[in-house]
Amino acid sequence: MLGLFALGLVVVGGLAGLTVAAFASGAREVAAVFALATLAATPLLLLGPVQDWWRFRRGRRLR
Repeated sequence: MLGLFALGLVVVGGLAGLTVAAFASGAREVAAVFALATLAATPLLLLGPVQDWWRFRRGRRLR
């Protein structure tokens, strides 16, 4: 679960870094594309915690 959260964090952080780098270099259109990709990848941050919650919930129900 923690690995999935870390993977989402790396992807979103990398895209955010690319957004800042592209904007700083003056490529506004490329920065806009990276910003939209960052927003699209943001739900990846919820994947690990949701799976952890689901496992806890499911395990409790079976007992």
